[in-house]
Order: sequence, then structure tokens, then C-alpha cells
Amino acid sequence: MSLHEVKDELHDALWNAQQEWFALREEGETKHGLKMAGLRDARDPNQYTRGVIFTGRTRATYERDLREFVKFCHERYGVQHLRDITAKHAKAFLEKAIDERWAAKTLHKLRSELVKLGALIGKTASFVALSAKYGEIIRGLQAGEVVAGPTRETPSADVVARAVEVLRERDERYYLAARLQLETAGRSVSCTDRITKESLKDGNVVEIVGKGGKVQAMVISAELHAKLKAHLEAHPGALADRNAYREALARAMREAGGRVRGSHGMRRWSTQDYYRQRYAARRRAGQSAREARAGARRDAVERLGHGRDRRDQANGYLGQAG
Repeated sequence: MSLHEVKDELHDALWNAQQEWFALREEGETKHGLKMAGLRDARDPNQYTRGVIFTGRTRATYERDLREFVKFCHERYGVQHLRDITAKHAKAFLEKAIDERWAAKTLHKLRSELVKLGALIGKTASFVALSAKYGEIIRGLQAGEVVAGPTRETPSADVVARAVEVLRERDERYYLAARLQLETAGRSVSCTDRITKESLKDGNVVEIVGKGGKVQAMVISAELHAKLKAHLEAHPGALADRNAYREALARAMREAGGRVRGSHGMRRWSTQDYYRQRYAARRRAGQSAREARAGARRDAVERLGHGRDRRDQANGYLGQAG
């Protein structure tokens, strides 16, 4: 079989994984429900999600990256079908990536993609075990500065304020999206393409649709709620296009003198600000510094749409000391 045909096999496997999700969704399933079922049945939140793909964007990213892996397997080992791929091949590709000094974030992403492929070809256990092993190896290499760690910078309060003011003067859509990100720590897509008039509820509540379609009802300021309502009534449809918003925000950040220009920096800033608020509130309620710190971290992670005990998310957004 030619390399082109093996890549076609990969495309079909990934496509079918997304169709599997569509079928589950039609039956009323949710990503959150699948994860809870995995925890209940196997103490593994990914037990029932490894064989499905939730979005076209994810599918396209997986296919782009895994095509390189399939090419590697075909050219180095003569692999003719996806079913011939084993954890041995995945290990060799991971070692190659480490030798080439791929960044830690990229290596971890590759681990996840390989596990997904392993699940799609019926070899989940061996690929999961390999991923766990190399997760530890990569973290060790990152600690020793052998591979580059992720850059998780957060814009300063002054830069954020100036950038939002630039957007206010330039385009109301992007100004409102930025304000919504700051008040909810929502993802850029959750605060643009997924916000419509129907998202606004009584009591200054806005429904934020996050990853996997999970909906969070969040209270925002009365002023922002009123501005959003007026704008969406005057301009039916989605609040803004996600990509256009991100480009506008990057320009505004640059004009404001900021180095961090991605919209995720706004999400990170909002999370850290919320953590400080929750820490102060818990201290006022009589908790010790240690109790307040732990509780505020959990509060902040839950607000991001994750489980309260997700230490990786807490460390990613707040740092080890947060």
C-alpha cells in the first residue's frame, strides 16, 4: 500500500471518530456525561472519549500532525496499514521528536494524538501506557531545561485596560467580547461565535458554551449584560467572529504596549484576578492562608469549566505558588 493510501486510511479513521460523536450526541450524550461515565465505570475520565473526536477543528489538527507520524512509520518501518502500527513505532517517533528538541507543550500534544490513534486502531492500552511513561520523561526533560517549557505569560492590568479601551473606541463587538472574557474567563470562541441574544438570561446571567458543549451559567455585571442585550437585539446572530476578534485584540494589545497578544492571555488574567478575589473572600470568612489558597485555586479552576481538583489546570493558569 502506498503512503497516500495509508494517509487516506488515517483520514477515514478520524472522520469516523467524529461521526461516532455526532451519533452519540443525537442520542442525548454529552462530553461531560461521557467523562463521568468513564470515572464511574473505569475510574478513567477518558475511557469513553478516546474513540471519538468532538470538533472539526480537532480532527483537522490531529490529521495534520498524525500524517507526519504515519509517514515516519511507512518510510522507516514499511508500515502498510494503520492496523500495523504499534506502540514501538510511537515510541520511536517520540524519541525522534525529543532528539529534535521539540518544545514540551508540543511533545505533550503529540502524546495525546498518539493515544487517540491507538484507540482508533484497537491498541488503547499499550498507547496509554506509552503516553504515561513519556509524560514523566518529558516533564523530567523540561525540569532539566533539556526541552523548552510552555510560555504562559499574562498581560499586566494596565495593558489589559488600555487594550480594552482601544477596542471600545474601534469596534463595539470586540470590546464586548473582551469585556465578557475578562468577566467570565471564557475561551475566545465562547465569548464570540457562541454568544447570541438567547445566551442572555434574567438576573444578569449569561450562558457560556465551553469545551465539549458544556454550558455554564455565569453572573456578569449589570452594565455589561445591558450592553450585550442592546447590541444583540440591534445585531441579531453571533456577537462576533472568533478569528476577527483575536486579530483585533492582538492589534489592540500591541498598541497598548503589551507582549502577550493572544486572547488566552485575557482568560489567564481573568482567572488570576478571580483567584485573588476568592482568596480574599475566604480569608475574610476566617479561613487560614493555606485553606484559602487551596479553596481559591479550586474555585478558579471550576470557573474555567474544569473539575475542581484539576491541579494541572490550576498550575497552568495560576502557577505553583498561586
